[in-house]
Amino acid sequence: MTYTTDSRRLIFDLSMNLLQQDMLTSRLFMGGSVGKSLRDLVLAESGSLRLTDPAAQALSGKLRSDSGMLRQASANVSEAASVTAMAQSAAGTIRSSLERMQELAEGVADGSLGVSAAQAEYQSLIDTIEGTVDSASYNGFNLLSAGGWGADERITLNGAAGTAGTTGTIHIQAGTGGFGLVLHDLSYLKGVFDTTDIQDAAAATTAATAISGHVSDVQGIETMLEKRGEGLTAQSEALASQAEILQTAAATREATDDKRSVEELLLDYVLTNVGKIVDTDT
Repeated sequence: MTYTTDSRRLIFDLSMNLLQQDMLTSRLFMGGSVGKSLRDLVLAESGSLRLTDPAAQALSGKLRSDSGMLRQASANVSEAASVTAMAQSAAGTIRSSLERMQELAEGVADGSLGVSAAQAEYQSLIDTIEGTVDSASYNGFNLLSAGGWGADERITLNGAAGTAGTTGTIHIQAGTGGFGLVLHDLSYLKGVFDTTDIQDAAAATTAATAISGHVSDVQGIETMLEKRGEGLTAQSEALASQAEILQTAAATREATDDKRSVEELLLDYVLTNVGKIVDTDT
């Protein structure tokens, strides 16, 4: 029996993950409290934001609070990137094993490989795939097998375990919101090989065709995981950078003996950390 993964579903899942990441960034920095605090710091009238302003301490505390929230969000998103990277690596192992199995089946089918010479390696690759599906895990949950997802309160199961296209969703908290990290069930591959064999040329031809479809499916999931991981890593770095900016702003606001305006403080910060582009003595 041949299983196929709906490529439109893979594209939809990836699009939703990218949209969630964009919405999270917009929520934090465009419409959220973090963005408001940063805008208050930079855009408010200079006269009302002197360091002797009584509101300075309150603003500083809010900035520190927002900075801490962003650091935690960065850590959570970074962990999601690690989960994705591990799943991608495991999917890559399965994909390369399937590709080699296809080569063996095609060799038996066209007569360039003898059955006895190919069968041992073919079976070894099956064992590798099944072992990878069973062993790929992170923090107590399996990354590629939905068998235990339904009983894990951290994971929402979508579909039936052992069926192509089944996924699990983990909620990743990031700031005041969050997003769903999608896991892909590849345990259905363990049953596929019960009906694919290379015992003769005819069987090998059938096996090669079936395996080719599975290669495409797993490769699509692997590519999706790669792109998702890159996006999560970039998002984590951006959150950490924003947290550092807010932390620096908070520290600046607490220097109550300094009479410089916010604009002057920000300019000095840029000069110190980027390099002098303006002669402040003139």
